Amino acid sequence: MADWDPQLYHRFTRYRAEPFEAILRRLELRSDERIIDLGCGTGEHLVELVRRTSHGSGVGLDSSPAMIERATALLSTLEPNLASRIRFELGDFRNFNAPGSYTLVFSNAALQWTPDHREVLAACYDALEPGGRLVIQIPSNEIETAQRSMMMLARSDQWREKFVGVRLPGLYVLPLDDYRRLLGELGFVDIDCYYRTFEHPMTGPSEVIEWSRATSMRPFIEALTPEERPRFEADLLANLEHGYGTRGPLIFTFRRLFLWARRPAS
Repeated sequence: MADWDPQLYHRFTRYRAEPFEAILRRLELRSDERIIDLGCGTGEHLVELVRRTSHGSGVGLDSSPAMIERATALLSTLEPNLASRIRFELGDFRNFNAPGSYTLVFSNAALQWTPDHREVLAACYDALEPGGRLVIQIPSNEIETAQRSMMMLARSDQWREKFVGVRLPGLYVLPLDDYRRLLGELGFVDIDCYYRTFEHPMTGPSEVIEWSRATSMRPFIEALTPEERPRFEADLLANLEHGYGTRGPLIFTFRRLFLWARRPAS
């Protein structure tokens, strides 16, 4: 898959920040937390987590060179004491292996890109010191009109041959009860798994496409030639206008899955 476009991803920064803000309202941080952020993107979330500790530290891991480059550049804008406690590394969280290294394993909107959730969560458990915590947010919005429309269009006679093997990232996400059971099987305690749906006002279906272009549309766009992409987007826009029943303003609902758990203290 082609590298991420940080500028495109940040077009809807305010909306994308809402799940993280919900986490911050609940998460109590120690002064000496050792934090790993899996799929850290451009790094702002890790910076904010470490900022809320007096002498904690953080590592951000992401497989996108563009994201890590921007995250590293962010460090130069921080006060020296804070910047010295954070580092960003290029790497795939599917290969994450750091036994007993962290007090908090955090991930925001990253696990939907891999089908290997048991392996990733097992590595998270191993990476935590006794008593350490897991906090993960995963988009789980495959039932919403935009993502359903993408899959229906991809399976249509007109486009089917172009999208063999292409799927929405959200289809890798398990049902809530499966995560609750899986976390328990891995040894986690104090497990809390729940959905929360966020509501984002949009100017119309075309703006939903702009939102999706940075994330869920990526596998579809990359399967097409530059000449085919405008036609696909035009077909998708027509489907969204029909699905939403409007060409004008709408509320784009986005369901997200939150996972909270802890490794036993002994």
